[in-house]
Amino acid sequence: MTTSNDQPVLSREARKKVIDRTNWICVAVDAIAFVIKIVVGVSVKSPALIADAMHSLSDLAADVPLIILAKVSHHDADAEHPYGHARFETLGTVMLGGLLLAVAAGIAYESIHLFFEDSRPEPSLAALVTILIALALKEGLFHYALFQSRRARSPLLEANAWHARSDSLSSLVVLVGVVATLLGYPTVEIIAAVVVAGLIGHMGISLTWNALQELVDRGVDPEQQQAFKQVLASVPGVKDVHMLRTRMMGPSVFIDAHIQVGGYLSVSEGHQINEWALRSIKEQFSHVTDVTLHIDHEQDLPDVTPAPLAPLRPAIENLLFERGIRGYEQLNIHYHQQKTTLELTVLPDQPTDGWQATFGAIVREVPWVDAITLSTRVCVIDQSER
Repeated sequence: MTTSNDQPVLSREARKKVIDRTNWICVAVDAIAFVIKIVVGVSVKSPALIADAMHSLSDLAADVPLIILAKVSHHDADAEHPYGHARFETLGTVMLGGLLLAVAAGIAYESIHLFFEDSRPEPSLAALVTILIALALKEGLFHYALFQSRRARSPLLEANAWHARSDSLSSLVVLVGVVATLLGYPTVEIIAAVVVAGLIGHMGISLTWNALQELVDRGVDPEQQQAFKQVLASVPGVKDVHMLRTRMMGPSVFIDAHIQVGGYLSVSEGHQINEWALRSIKEQFSHVTDVTLHIDHEQDLPDVTPAPLAPLRPAIENLLFERGIRGYEQLNIHYHQQKTTLELTVLPDQPTDGWQATFGAIVREVPWVDAITLSTRVCVIDQSER
C-alpha cells in the first residue's frame, strides 16, 4: 500500500523512528547554525548576522517541545485518551504555524524599521561566507525534513521543515542585503526582507489552518471516501454502504459507516460480514486506524418524524402468551420499517390446534405485526454426537 504521493506507508514503529531521527537532526543543524552565526556575527560586529543567529536560536528552542509532542503522539490509547494521542502532533503543527507567523511579523517589523536608520553596517567577507554556509545547512535540512515528513505522513515534520525553510529564507535576506550593500543598493535588503516575511507568513497561515481543521474533525477528500465505500461494498453480503463519515487524527483516519445486509440473516452471519468488512478496509488502507460499522437490515428511513418503535422480544412473547400461543420451540422476530414478521417453530408432537386462527386475529388487531408463520422442526441433531 502506498500513499497519494507514492511513498510506501511505514509501520507505526518505523514511522516513530523516522520522526525521532529527523527531529534530532533538526536540533543538530539548528545548533550548528546558531553557533557559527553568533560567533562570526559578534566577531565582525554584524547586527544582521546576529539577528539571524537569534532566528536560529528560536528554531532550536522550538525543537525541544516538538520532540516532546512527537513522543507523546506515539503513546497508546488509554482511559483518558481512548482514541490515542495523535492529535498532540497536530497541536505541535499549530504551535509551529504560530511561530512562523511570529517570525514573519518580526522580520517585517525589523526590515521596515531599517528605513528609519541612518547608517548601515559594513559587510565583511567572513559574514558573507557564514551566511552561505548557514543557508546551505538550513536549505538542505528543509528538503530532508520535507522528504521524511511525506514518508511518515507527519504534518508536524512538514511544519518543522517549513520552519527550517523560514530560517534559510531569513539567511537569504541577510545575504541579499550584504551583496546589495556591497553594490551600493542597501534598500534592496528591506524590500527582500518584506517579501520573505510575506512568504513565511503565508506558510504559517496554511499550516495553522490545516491543523485547526484536523482538530475540528475534518474528513478526508471525496475521492478517498469513495474508495472506502467501494472496498466496503465489495464484501459479499453487503448490499449498500451509506452515511460514511471520516475524521483525521494526525496520520490516521477514523471511519464510521452504515452497511446494509440481508434482513433475514442470523445475528452471527451479520456479525461475520461486519468482521470481513473491517478487515478488508484495514488491509487496503493501512492509515485507517479505527472503523466503526453500523449493520442495517434495511434502508434507513428518511429523516422525518420517527414511527413508533415496534416492541422487543419480551413484549412479543407476552402477547403470544396472552393469546394462548405457548410451548413453541423457537421464535424468530424480523423487523421491517417498525413492523414485525414472527416465525414460530414447534416440535412434531407439539399441539397447535387453533393457532392459525389466532395468528390471523393478531395480524388484524395488532398494527405492528405484519405476518406470523409456523413451521415444524423435522429433526434435532445432538451436537455432542458430531
